[in-house]
Amino acid sequence: MDELSEHLDALARDGCYRVDAVMKESAFETTQLVYFVGANGSEQGPYVRKYLDGDAGLGAAYERLWRAQRSGRRFLHLPLVLDCHAVGSRRVVVMEFVRGETLADVVYRCDPSVALACDVFPKLCGAVRELHEAFDPPLIHRDLKPSNVMLTRDNLTLIDFGIARSFDEAAEQDTHHFGTRAYAPPEQFGYGQSDARTDVYALGMLLYFCLTERTPDAKARRAGYRDEGIPEPFRAVVERAASFDPRDRYASVRELEEAFGEAARRVLPPGGSRAAGMAPGRSAVAAGEAKGAAAAQAQAASAGPAAGRQTAVVPEPAGAAPLSSKALPIRPAPLPAVSRAAAHGGGAFWGRVPRWAGVAWDVALALLSVLFLCVATDLAFSPQPGDTGYGGPLAARVAAYYGIAVLMFLPGFFLASDRRPLVRLVPALGRVPLKTQVAACLALLAIGFVVVTVATGFLPRT
Repeated sequence: MDELSEHLDALARDGCYRVDAVMKESAFETTQLVYFVGANGSEQGPYVRKYLDGDAGLGAAYERLWRAQRSGRRFLHLPLVLDCHAVGSRRVVVMEFVRGETLADVVYRCDPSVALACDVFPKLCGAVRELHEAFDPPLIHRDLKPSNVMLTRDNLTLIDFGIARSFDEAAEQDTHHFGTRAYAPPEQFGYGQSDARTDVYALGMLLYFCLTERTPDAKARRAGYRDEGIPEPFRAVVERAASFDPRDRYASVRELEEAFGEAARRVLPPGGSRAAGMAPGRSAVAAGEAKGAAAAQAQAASAGPAAGRQTAVVPEPAGAAPLSSKALPIRPAPLPAVSRAAAHGGGAFWGRVPRWAGVAWDVALALLSVLFLCVATDLAFSPQPGDTGYGGPLAARVAAYYGIAVLMFLPGFFLASDRRPLVRLVPALGRVPLKTQVAACLALLAIGFVVVTVATGFLPRT
């Protein structure tokens, strides 16, 4: 009877949310953007709700994080989990919606560099140390990659703990093998059990990405991660962190962070970076914002189905260097919001397309647009006998042909383009949601249809 009551209670809790969008869907996980709907119809949010396959061992880390936060602990680099319960074999997790830019967005906007790596990488190590050192046994993320690292002007947050697991000394290998292959070490695919050195491997790959904006592959490994954008001290750090044998890697994230700090001191002049306790200054992310692209605001879940956000002292593991010397807000102060989909020029698709391919596609669309405009100009101003509209009023011809070319075709070309270069030139475009861009283009299409229909009514039929 108690089990049935718990099940009905879980279903009732699920029914309190309105689904706004499905962000991710697979055989093992469904991720939704939801709003909490109160009894009076008022809404709060947005929040993220995940349905995870409990039989596959997914989502246990969320439950540990939820219990820790319910006990009063607060974390600087981990999202706030509002609810965690089971519905049948599925684990349901409701958490804050973390706004910001992914690491992939930031590296694209600011360009890969030593300065950016020195700003971001120590924060990234601190976030992973929070997972490893604030929990006993440690939580291993196992899916660290650019899209799972969210950045704002002053903070970094890790997301997507679906395949994170607790370290088990008695286990010889992981029960389930998941992870993004480019950033996951061999032990995640059946060669042993993942432990803290698993995340060390992924951090090495992320350091390579910050310095080159490329996903590491077999060719990079064979080259020893040598690249013109990677100074030798940093290359050595990447190579050791990403060793095939876990015994050859840094034993902990703290050791990796110390090695990175030493490499930074060898590469940069005094006062040249904020890396790992070096001279203070504005971050590379903030410097990139000065160019015109704003980072996203950090959303505080101030009310809703769980306790509101609050200022709290960040818990520090025993023996660890202080993460903070004073009480810190769970999230930094609000920043101007930016649409990640717009920044990618229409969604996650363009985020996976190389920059050169997007530019080539845009050039092709631009040439096609010029062709359409040339044809429209010729038909409007120099019609030949037999052309539609020949002998009709000039104004009607201009309205008809330019209505087709400019109002009906160009908006479609705009939506089909890779708008990442345009966002860099016109940062305000990055703050326009993709839905708004689509709606504006559809409105232009409708206006164009009306204009063309009316104009052709004044043109003679051939």
